Amino acid sequence: MTIDRNGAGTRSRQSGWQASRRSMLSSIGAAAGIGLFSGAGKAQTGAGLSGAGALYLVTTGAGQPNGNGSRNGTEYVVLAAGGNVAFSTGGTADAAFQYAFDNVPDSGGTVVASADTFRFGGPATMGDNTALTGQQGTRFVVSQTGTAEDPAPSESQSNPLPAGHDLIRVRGDATSVTNIEFDADGTQLNNQAIQADQCEGVYIARNRTVNGFQMALSFTRCTGVTVEHNEVVNPNWYGITSWAAPTGSNRDLRQSSDVVIAGNRVVGVKFNNIAPYNVANFAVIGNIAVDGGHSLIACSPAQRGAIVGNVCRDLIEFAPDPGGEAGIEIEYKETHLRDEVAGTPTARSSDITISGNQVDNCPVGILARTVPADADNTDARTEERPYSFTITGNTVSDASAAGIRLRSGDAGVVATNTVRNAGTAIDIDEEFTAGIEQGLNVTR
Repeated sequence: MTIDRNGAGTRSRQSGWQASRRSMLSSIGAAAGIGLFSGAGKAQTGAGLSGAGALYLVTTGAGQPNGNGSRNGTEYVVLAAGGNVAFSTGGTADAAFQYAFDNVPDSGGTVVASADTFRFGGPATMGDNTALTGQQGTRFVVSQTGTAEDPAPSESQSNPLPAGHDLIRVRGDATSVTNIEFDADGTQLNNQAIQADQCEGVYIARNRTVNGFQMALSFTRCTGVTVEHNEVVNPNWYGITSWAAPTGSNRDLRQSSDVVIAGNRVVGVKFNNIAPYNVANFAVIGNIAVDGGHSLIACSPAQRGAIVGNVCRDLIEFAPDPGGEAGIEIEYKETHLRDEVAGTPTARSSDITISGNQVDNCPVGILARTVPADADNTDARTEERPYSFTITGNTVSDASAAGIRLRSGDAGVVATNTVRNAGTAIDIDEEFTAGIEQGLNVTR
């Protein structure tokens, strides 16, 4: 491992990275409308991005010649804004990214990952005022750390399952992660592509996750979260969620607020595709959620939110809760509550609008329910039911059990919805609901 904090790497190493410095930093400069290199390809003195703060480029030189003329394996290098080598390692990529993150000053900066594949051996952790961004072709890959038992394996899984590690942990305010493909490489437990905890101002956009992850994109104890225009393909448990892995960690199910989840595509999930659990002041807008095992979009519990304009389709139930699984769900579920939440108003879902969604081929289209830890505790369905919700203007098609089902609920409105080809168009359990207004629903 070589560290040059003053940017004075060896001559052979400097020349070995000349092409990477020139092509990458020139492209960044062009995007910003400035020139970082002279006509001779040499870094200009003091070159940088105006207003961008500190800038680091992390790149890879697989097979670069060493001083003896032979070729090494993959080497990860951190270049400072002037093009000088600040750090290099023949180990795993997390060391290089951690160096860059640790050297972003308090005033802020950007870490750029080149259009290469980066093999991580563990997580790298971002702090305050840090932007991480990739290029077309940037790929972060998990290493398997062992195996673990999945408490709920699917029919296609056989315990023990390969376990991995988180890739990027966000532990600072005013942060962003953009334009990266995250590859779990078949690992399915104890890992997430991005996990943000106890942050204010988190932006996660235009990323792609593939080939596993217990949870793909997750946030806990955060305020001001935007997760938009990501593609999440075939994670194990959850796609976009406010639940952190591993199960039982001290970050599990801590409440977040002021959350936007918009324009994402989430496909092939064992449990929920999009799961804003214990979230207040939220919007889930314009997402496509396909092929899940539990309700495709589920707030459980959540307060003061809108679920609008989403497309939910093709749900095949996996270990369903009472009342079946749905395209969209408002829920009170006792096992989703931490001790500090149980028994408080934030334990119940309330003031939620579900409007303008398209729900196709789900056992239940839209569902409100209470799931106590003790299935025989029917009193909970009256005492802990969702309330003050509005379900209007949705289209539900091919719901084999029910188009809209209220197993429990209070002070709700169900109106102007269209339900086609459902086992039961609108199914309201009168024993455990009260004050439900209905009108102008159309069934076909």
